[in-house]
Amino acid sequence: LKPWFPLPHRPNRLAMEEEDHLLSRQQQAVLDNTKIKVNMENERYLRGHPELKSMLSVFVHEVLEHKPGNVLRFAGEFFTREDLYALVKTRNEELQSLER
Repeated sequence: LKPWFPLPHRPNRLAMEEEDHLLSRQQQAVLDNTKIKVNMENERYLRGHPELKSMLSVFVHEVLEHKPGNVLRFAGEFFTREDLYALVKTRNEELQSLER
């Protein structure tokens, strides 16, 4: 049965939820600019600290070599070693010599 009076328009619930999450053009522009700025700052920082790349490279190599069951525990032990500096320096030199 159809009602004899017009039903009020009820917008699709999903469409309403999507509208709630939309940004204005100005908000989107600010967000985009912030993302670009953060990415540039991160890139500058990484370029200024090449030891990060070396340390992470050695860490990944160690993980793949030892294949620990608990990678999180292995990472905790790796990054808190007293000889971390010496290990990274030595292993990085070894890895670089293999690449040549």
